[in-house]
Amino acid sequence: MTPLANSSRYYAILLALAGTLCACERSPKEIRRVKLLMGTKVEIIAQGRNEASLAKAVELGFQEFERLEAGLSRYRDDSEVSKINRNAGVGPVQVSPELFMLLEKSLEICKDTGGAFDITILPVLSLWNFNEKNARPPSEEDVRQKLSLVDCQKIILKKDQYLVFLPEPGMGIDLGGIAKGYAVDRVAELLKRNGVSSGIVSAGGDMRVFGGKGRGLAVGIQDPRNRSRVLAKIYLKDSAISTSGDYERFFIFQGVRYAHILDPRSGHPAQGEESVSVVGESGLSTDAWATALFVLGSEEGLQMLKTRPGMEALFIDASGRRRASPELETKLVWLEGAD
Repeated sequence: MTPLANSSRYYAILLALAGTLCACERSPKEIRRVKLLMGTKVEIIAQGRNEASLAKAVELGFQEFERLEAGLSRYRDDSEVSKINRNAGVGPVQVSPELFMLLEKSLEICKDTGGAFDITILPVLSLWNFNEKNARPPSEEDVRQKLSLVDCQKIILKKDQYLVFLPEPGMGIDLGGIAKGYAVDRVAELLKRNGVSSGIVSAGGDMRVFGGKGRGLAVGIQDPRNRSRVLAKIYLKDSAISTSGDYERFFIFQGVRYAHILDPRSGHPAQGEESVSVVGESGLSTDAWATALFVLGSEEGLQMLKTRPGMEALFIDASGRRRASPELETKLVWLEGAD
């Protein structure tokens, strides 16, 4: 297995609380399957009338995850992303329309977030060895040198031929902050086309919920410092939620916690928040914006969300303080003992 998620961030697993996915059928069948893909735990829950049809649809869903990992992971030498990175400063690479679209979306979000989300973070990310036993921060000189290669606006896209070019040697892209969100969207749509009436698709902490009646499915938001504890629940229907946190991959050096979510503007791990959960229409958007809002922090992030109708967020900072966008605040149900 080649971990895609390692390249940007891992997510908290959002806990589906007790509830019925689909009330539209009498005694619906349900299938739950889990596999390790894209560097994380991928789960598909599907409901419908026919168990055999559900099983086939779920298998198609996992095949779609595998297809996307093969094309989007920088850890695979044969992926389109790796080919782009190998040709940085050499020449343009022709890619699939799908990857080209994902790059366009990534550049759009990079611009909208003022660079807080930037897929060209790879040169700096490679300096931080979060998986090493005795990890320590890289030198400031190394960070400054690599930071000069981080700028999403430098990527050259030519849509008429689906060409992508990284103009400077040493540049590199990493889609770990958007690929899993896109994947849960793709798989949810595939399941619906194959007769699944309602379900959940999750990859790490990126989750897409579809179908059902009433308020939808109750999804739990975990305590970032006590992962077995659910702080709050929110009911979702035909929407996505993503969580970005500082607890999956990190090291502590001289009393300071360094987490793997880097601020592309400084080249250092973002500080201040423990987790950020974002709710929106698509996993592609919530995935990328969860990373960006974690970098921005609650003050700037909540201001920015005022210009993003349909997107909501909950911030939990290093002191445990919780701040939610106004509309989300009315939807969150805080559980007993979560005060």
